[in-house]
Amino acid sequence: MKKSVFLAVLAIVIGAALFAGGGSQKKGDQVTLTVWDFKYSEEITGKAFREMDELFIAENPGVVINHVAQPESNFYQLLMSTFVAKNNVDVIIAHADNRTWNLAGSLEVLDPYITGEIGQYSAPALKAVSTSQDAARDIRMLPLTAQGLGFYYNKALFTKAGLNPNTPPSSWGDFLAACEALKRANIDPIILGNGGGATFGIDFTYRAILGTLYGNRLEGFRNGAANFTDPEFRQATQMIRELYDKGYINAENASISYFSDAIDAFKTGKGGFFPGLCSDIAHWKDFGEALGYENIGYFSAPVAQGAPFPNAQVNQGAGLGMAVVNYGKNKDIAVKYIKFYTSGRGGQILMNASGAIVPNSTIPVDSNNQILASIMDKMNKNGVPDYMTLIPGGMVNDFYNFQYLYFISKEISLDDYIKNVQELYRNSL
Repeated sequence: MKKSVFLAVLAIVIGAALFAGGGSQKKGDQVTLTVWDFKYSEEITGKAFREMDELFIAENPGVVINHVAQPESNFYQLLMSTFVAKNNVDVIIAHADNRTWNLAGSLEVLDPYITGEIGQYSAPALKAVSTSQDAARDIRMLPLTAQGLGFYYNKALFTKAGLNPNTPPSSWGDFLAACEALKRANIDPIILGNGGGATFGIDFTYRAILGTLYGNRLEGFRNGAANFTDPEFRQATQMIRELYDKGYINAENASISYFSDAIDAFKTGKGGFFPGLCSDIAHWKDFGEALGYENIGYFSAPVAQGAPFPNAQVNQGAGLGMAVVNYGKNKDIAVKYIKFYTSGRGGQILMNASGAIVPNSTIPVDSNNQILASIMDKMNKNGVPDYMTLIPGGMVNDFYNFQYLYFISKEISLDDYIKNVQELYRNSL
């Protein structure tokens, strides 16, 4: 029954994909390169990509770029169907996680193409785009963005609450004390967004805290060596529960989305702390330009009591990557295109426009931007894995549902929450 339903759905998606964008073609000496991308419709990123495409075309006469904006909501289903049908597409921009690795059989192995450039990319980013998690081989994408998570804070609101704006909390006690001072000053201590069926605010807070408790042992969530019944996960859960119980979370967190309601709330000065990203969106550039760089601080995580890795910085290695479809007819020019996007002048355009951290040494970083320099220093020196990129992708939606039931609606106990999440995890491995 499941198989027949799957085939029926697949047939529908394949039919839809046939109309989702044209393919690579050759006409005389002209080559049309088709790129599928769910970021292209975004105002800032799309504008940067158009500028990058124009520059690539100028440097490569005879090449035409057919850059197709695809919906993010069903992007991977569309990819699956188009790969099964071998419809024409040359390059994709995708997440460096299990959604893409489920389709790795249709992606070109880039090792022989990048022997001269591999040393330019950061090792954590290359590891994240390798099917074997080896920075030296099995590379199926080139890293377009480095991604991590941490906590931003509003220095102006710190000052208003009588806190030192230049001293982020370095312990759990300090973090709670700062939250209490902000609350007394009638400021929401922490802005979270958990609405719309995705508890990203809780999720991102978990990721940061767990880094201080597990360090590199977070890799164990890839294969069951780490579990949700571990005392470390229980401790992180109790910490987040404490933030709720003490009224430190914005009251509307259950009804507003992280993307972009909660982000906008923090950008307009409505909260002291915010769990954000290091690249792409909800990051140093977003908040610095909205509130003034002088008013934004950053630290890697609220540090759990007794945490063995207090300086841990969650680092996914790569957030987005660029891959070449292995049955495409223009693989050489496609590889040249993704190299251009992820290095040098191309990568610089993206970084300047969007704040994305492109993990390639050929791109200069503004050393005068102290918050960016601090984030990159932490990511380079204290990086630990992001466990949510390691757990089975099929469990994520149900995991979010259990988070809602425990933290927000309070319909289940702590023990039931952990038991349910562990069973979900084990059944998904």
